[in-house]
Amino acid sequence: MLQLCFVILIINTVNSIGKTQHEFERHIIACHTTDFECFKRQYKSLKDNALLRPGLLPWSMLSNMNLGIETYKPYVYQYADTGTCIQISGLEQSELVAISMNSQYKEYSIILEIPFKIQQILNGTEHCNEPDRAFQKIGLHKGPLRRFTGNATAQVTYPYRLDQSEGETYLRLEEENLDMILDLPDLSHFDKTDPTQARLSEWSAWAYRVVQHADIAKHVLMSHTTLLRDLIGRFPLKKFLLLYPEEEYSNIQFSFSENTVL
Repeated sequence: MLQLCFVILIINTVNSIGKTQHEFERHIIACHTTDFECFKRQYKSLKDNALLRPGLLPWSMLSNMNLGIETYKPYVYQYADTGTCIQISGLEQSELVAISMNSQYKEYSIILEIPFKIQQILNGTEHCNEPDRAFQKIGLHKGPLRRFTGNATAQVTYPYRLDQSEGETYLRLEEENLDMILDLPDLSHFDKTDPTQARLSEWSAWAYRVVQHADIAKHVLMSHTTLLRDLIGRFPLKKFLLLYPEEEYSNIQFSFSENTVL
């Protein structure tokens, strides 16, 4: 009886995997190499339907299939002994602002713009990670919880290779290189006699200090870009990239940008 149950479980699992792959394909937008607006829609669809949504399968299966994540959670780390934590978010609203593919150097690159949100939350509502760099001892928090929003620009470059399998071409992205610039507005010039401006000035300086204690690119961005890498390699390249008659996947060259420079 135990053996029969195990066989049934395997069959159901395989069926679930196939169904999940088939259902997910509906969210993949295929783009020609000349259509930048299509690439932006493609990224948004992948982000909204797999990269930052609740998982399509239990985590143990998703880990093998690389189709999604169990639950997207902003990165949270402990804020000294204040009884609070720092929460970093914004990837939910990230947008693709540049993309390129260079077959000569075998590099696939994207640039994302991210509204970078820093928020102080009560400890206990989320699991708080240890910061990479310890805070000096800070007393228990008093007053309103702080929050601040800036911007981040992230360039992600993947070396790649093309693999052939069962007559299909697959884009195998290798470990990515990340460059990330945080733009937190300096509001020190605000009028300190005005309560609202004084608070914003204080919170901007606070935000700059707290982000110095965690590797934001590693903890916030890399989990997202690594999943994107694995996800693209799961499906034939034709699902993502359409060729014109004169093009071949082995000789692709394109580059688009909305004047974003990193």
